[in-house]
Amino acid sequence: MFSEELLKYDWDDITRRIHAKTADDVRRALAKSHCDVEDFMALISPAAEPFLEPMAQLSRRYTEERFGRTVSMFIPLYLTNSCTNSCVYCSFHVANKMPRTILTPEEMVREYEAIKRLGPFENLLLVTGENPAKAGTAYLAKALDLAKPYFSNLKIEVMLSPARHEVELRVARERL
Repeated sequence: MFSEELLKYDWDDITRRIHAKTADDVRRALAKSHCDVEDFMALISPAAEPFLEPMAQLSRRYTEERFGRTVSMFIPLYLTNSCTNSCVYCSFHVANKMPRTILTPEEMVREYEAIKRLGPFENLLLVTGENPAKAGTAYLAKALDLAKPYFSNLKIEVMLSPARHEVELRVARERL
């Protein structure tokens, strides 16, 4: 799980390293075509504050190079808030005491139809927590198959543990 990965880091040490970065470290990171972790630390350090405008300009340039001058809008649909992970930042955290819902195929279709009645939306983002036993690959594949007649562009966002990430993405891509 992702929470286990976080435990591998000494966050006090990382914080010290970030705060030790200098303006020269920031300039060096901004001049590189590919940044590493040390460069990232420099760019999020207090020393980077005077460089916010150059950082924004560089970010804009990279974004336009990769994606052009377009904005992709999508409608999110939460298929399930059931999750077995304990990511501290996430409301789906397994220990959060809340009602858990996993949409059935019939409920998915009703949601797809309701979204289409709202307007000419073509980009749908399906969102889930990670619960392989109850809402795993087969569940996501079914959700994608049911959504295809309604939307021309489908994306999924699943909070996956690092070990499962690549396998799940490969399966999802094959379904599209």
